[in-house]
Amino acid sequence: MVKWFGKESVVEKHSQKHMELVYECIQKFKEVMACFYKNEFDKMDEKVKAVSELEHNADIIRRQMEIEFLEGAFLPFDREDRIILAELVDGVADMAQEAAYEICLSRIRFPPELEKDFKEFIKEICDSVSALKECIEKLDVDLGEAMAKAHEVEEIEDQADVIERRIRKKLYQLYRDEKIGILTLIELKHIVKRLGNIVDRAENASDRVPIIAAKRRG
Repeated sequence: MVKWFGKESVVEKHSQKHMELVYECIQKFKEVMACFYKNEFDKMDEKVKAVSELEHNADIIRRQMEIEFLEGAFLPFDREDRIILAELVDGVADMAQEAAYEICLSRIRFPPELEKDFKEFIKEICDSVSALKECIEKLDVDLGEAMAKAHEVEEIEDQADVIERRIRKKLYQLYRDEKIGILTLIELKHIVKRLGNIVDRAENASDRVPIIAAKRRG
């Protein structure tokens, strides 16, 4: 992409840093889940705090980017989409933080029967954010590769949906078999929904890339 203004390179660096912080937030959230499987809530508290700090730092970078956009970085046709993209990427970290807080506050014991399924679910979540990270990195380098990564995020989201439905089905079965109580059922349903929302947020962000690409090629 041709750099029409000197501010673009600064904003691009901030965009990369912002995405990196969101990615680190998801990796730290994975550690929260590892504590959840073992019911190590005291240890989890520190992990949740780290997730919150990373989310806060990502917010600071995003707000700085918005100021730079308002000061004239990028052409008008690209600026709005860039602002929206930054907000959508930020939403990934927001949802990870919400999920971490809910798990920590609930203090419910994790059913060992679901550990394998949850680990598979978390892997898809991490993979979706990793693919989004590569998508953002390629956005100002190779639009074709960026588009390919955006489509990869969509495919991962589809796989995550399948796992989410499987977990929900098993949750109800565990309740019917009286292996978990109603409170655990309700709390885990909420947690599963928030986990699915992380992937959905990643897909929403990746969906903005084809729009940016189309306007640039238009």
